[in-house]
Amino acid sequence: MKIRLITPLALLVSAWLPGIAKQPDQRRPLEIAGADASIREAHVTGPRYSAPEVFRGGEDFHNPRIERLRQQYDFLKVIQDEPNDFSKILKLRHWVHRQWPIDDEQSFSGDAFAILQHAHDTGEGFHCAHAMTVQYAVLTASGYVARNLGIDRSHAKFGRSFHHGINEVWSNDHAKWVALDAKYDIHFERHGVPLSALELHESLRNDDGQDVQMVKGVERRPVPRPDPHEYGGRIDSYWWVAWHVRSDSFTQPHFSGVSSMVIWDNEAFRNDTWYRGGGDSLAKHWAYAAGAFIPIAQRQRIEWTPGVVSLGRTIQVEPGRLRVEPRSSTPNLELYRYQIDDAPWQPLEAGESIDWPLVHGVNTLRLRTQNRFGVQGPIAAVEVVADLAEPSS
Repeated sequence: MKIRLITPLALLVSAWLPGIAKQPDQRRPLEIAGADASIREAHVTGPRYSAPEVFRGGEDFHNPRIERLRQQYDFLKVIQDEPNDFSKILKLRHWVHRQWPIDDEQSFSGDAFAILQHAHDTGEGFHCAHAMTVQYAVLTASGYVARNLGIDRSHAKFGRSFHHGINEVWSNDHAKWVALDAKYDIHFERHGVPLSALELHESLRNDDGQDVQMVKGVERRPVPRPDPHEYGGRIDSYWWVAWHVRSDSFTQPHFSGVSSMVIWDNEAFRNDTWYRGGGDSLAKHWAYAAGAFIPIAQRQRIEWTPGVVSLGRTIQVEPGRLRVEPRSSTPNLELYRYQIDDAPWQPLEAGESIDWPLVHGVNTLRLRTQNRFGVQGPIAAVEVVADLAEPSS
């Protein structure tokens, strides 16, 4: 039995879910298996759950490379007194940005340890691929879910491509992916909401990114749009976007074979061609010939939701009592946390269920994930209106 929402809970939760309340289409009916007539209304507010159907692997909390990076470079000290989750992410990005000057001619290659060691030993600069590699490692070792991306400008507009490496990180505060550029210490926002790479790609293709603001640093300082031909992490770099499929490149660095990449299967991809290089070196992106592009037309398959709770199985076990079986695809999930009405938050082991006794009237349940690093996911808020009053004689 599916119960339809008629109560505007979003108005009630906006004060304590500021990031989530801004997201569209978050309030929806909650399906309760076996619900009888005593369940008058039921709905859930919070980000929708989407599984990682395309992206492979995941960084392992127990891998010694994570603890080694944390101990050797002590970047966690920059976030230890920061209460805001997204500000922590920006401080980690800023830490990476400050480790070396920019040098687009740097030919050194290696993993995050090798790059940081070489930077500290020589004082030399590095380019976007190095910043992408190290930021990915630092975010991973801090408990955040990140991924690597290749982005590029339109060769037709600029006369050549400007391939660029960045990361995306899942923001629990905003319940969405956010594109992070550690080389330039920047990201992009629309009306104060940080944007994903896919959102930037769509905005650039649709109207040249007119409503997008570049912001820099932890303070999110607005930056004027640079000169169109200036190289840098400007929004023009999102004409093309490809997400690396591998999700364990830090803890499993040794990989042989073609690295597959997800690309948004839209009209831009089907009717345009991604070229790299310039002049006599201009050629189709290598992924065409290698068959490495994975075209994906379903947005949720690209923007899957780490940290988000699925409430796909809620059951009425008897009148006045529900069983909630939360599920999640959170990497390194340790436990769930839940709160019934205004009671204290309680831990719940993965695989266990919540026994939820209802009272007459409005009942609320809040749930979120917590990974082994202690990072907590966005809140899913459930409201059930029950009619448990004794019938009049």
